[in-house]
This record gives sequence, structure tokens and C-alpha cells, in this order.
Amino acid sequence: MHWMMWIFWGTLAAIFIISFVVDIVTKRKYSMNKQDNTLNQNMAEAEARRDAGRSNHESGMF
Repeated sequence: MHWMMWIFWGTLAAIFIISFVVDIVTKRKYSMNKQDNTLNQNMAEAEARRDAGRSNHESGMF
């Protein structure tokens, strides 16, 4: 049972160490905040919403 403790805590420590190394290597260039969409993304989203709206009314009630 002692080896299970080492596996558990070793895995947990490895996750923290790897995440710290990735943080250093990427130099914190990433952000968890949602970024603004580009004009092309906004236009594609609007087109997809229009297309979904069209197909909802084509088949009628059933």
C-alpha cells in the first residue's frame, strides 16, 4: 500500500512540475480570457444563424 501513495503523490507532483515548465517555455503568452472575434468570424456566425433559422421553418410543424 505504501507504493500506491508514492504513485499518487508522484503523479500529482509531476502534473504540477510539467505545468510549471510549460508555463516557463511558453513565457505566459496564453490567456484564459475570451478574445474578440475577427470580422470574418462574426460574419460566419451570422450566416450560420441565418441558415439555421431558414431550415427550422422549412419542414413545418412536424
